[in-house]
Amino acid sequence: MARLTAAPSALAPAPAALPDSRRGSARARGYDARWDRASKAFKRDNPLCRCCTALGFVEATTVTDHVIPHRGDMKRFWDRALWQASCDWCHNVVKQILEQMFDAGKITADDLWLDSPIALEIARRELPKCED
Repeated sequence: MARLTAAPSALAPAPAALPDSRRGSARARGYDARWDRASKAFKRDNPLCRCCTALGFVEATTVTDHVIPHRGDMKRFWDRALWQASCDWCHNVVKQILEQMFDAGKITADDLWLDSPIALEIARRELPKCED
């Protein structure tokens, strides 16, 4: 039987994000100095990745993720109740798959939480397996 032996970041590098000129710069999308301060405080208060913790790993938070993509909606952008702690791998792999499924109408907003059953299923599937 295969088992996971290390946290996601140690096993599988996240794919590089592709540039998307239609989205505009991060600063233009609201990721300014105010966001930097708020995100830093959120990561301090939520030091572990939500997905990794649910999988039994200890992995530091590196990303303050918007559970529901805000797509320029500043009210949603600043709704701290819809922020979650994520490591780079879970954000760049698991969350991207979840958002594609959400946009296609295959899952609900509740499934976008990185400790939802579907998120954990995706994480387990995407992680490389090591033989016993």
